[in-house]
Amino acid sequence: MSLALQALRRSRPLVGFLPHSSPLSTSASPPDAHELLRIDRILTNPAAAGGGSLPSQSQQHPRAATDLHQLLRRAAGLTAAESASLLRRLPGAQPHPRLGRLLQELAGLGLHRGEVKAALASDQEGLLSMDPGEPSRLLDLLRDLRCREAVRDRILAHGALRAAVAARRRVELLHARGLSRHDALRVLAAEPRTMLYSPEDVERKLEFLVETMGFEVGWLVQYPEFLGVNLDRCIIPRHNVVEHLKSVGGLGDPVEMKHYVRLTRRRFYNMFVKPYPECERIFGGLVRERDEMARRRHPTGLWKLFKPAKHERTQEDVQNMKSLVGSLK
Repeated sequence: MSLALQALRRSRPLVGFLPHSSPLSTSASPPDAHELLRIDRILTNPAAAGGGSLPSQSQQHPRAATDLHQLLRRAAGLTAAESASLLRRLPGAQPHPRLGRLLQELAGLGLHRGEVKAALASDQEGLLSMDPGEPSRLLDLLRDLRCREAVRDRILAHGALRAAVAARRRVELLHARGLSRHDALRVLAAEPRTMLYSPEDVERKLEFLVETMGFEVGWLVQYPEFLGVNLDRCIIPRHNVVEHLKSVGGLGDPVEMKHYVRLTRRRFYNMFVKPYPECERIFGGLVRERDEMARRRHPTGLWKLFKPAKHERTQEDVQNMKSLVGSLK
């Protein structure tokens, strides 16, 4: 058998040209090269013959596992026991090479180890499921947020990396609803308040937009404000008013997406609610109450406190005034 394998190795460059020149040819049929290669693998690896179990992938790639432990220590400051526990919880027998590139990127971002460790503790699956390059893009997005300082502080309250993981969750949620990831990032950049709402709240808004209001998800690229307002206090009352006006034939022109998100509460009230008194109960009636409170700036009778005090005139004051007037003549 070994002689046959040696002959096969010597003759492999010529197999394509001399199919009948093998030294093992004892009959008219040539030897099967694939069969000889299979035998060679069996001789060099006895477990492949079925007599033993194959070594695990972690045993085949001990250096890869060691590198992951080192990267976890560099990026997040994990101990050997913590990194081993984390790797055991990952799906699959062997971590994908993508994970190594992701950890290298995290280690090179210059983030504090405690921030990376906190992000792993908060949402391990969300962080480690990122593709290489995603953390950098999301962190760049968070650095250039165009919003009020109060909103920015709430988004970054637990660290930039945890905010990046939260943004990525919402990008994937929008992508699952039909938006491309590029458009989803545009929506988040235009309306950062989306990251202040939980994924469940964002999912509820998307369901209401598509299934109840009848709009497509693509409208969010043009009107991202829909995801940044309160659904129960802003969108649902306006939708109820519009549906009532549709049922009674009170709408001449179709209501567009801008009427739900771009009009202030007062403008929407003046356009759709004020001409129809029955809609005030549907809308809430808060605008009219605020107008009445604005008219009554002060309680009744308060003006008397601002009336200047009267001084009694004495005879001496009258004489002084007459003297002054006489001197001017």
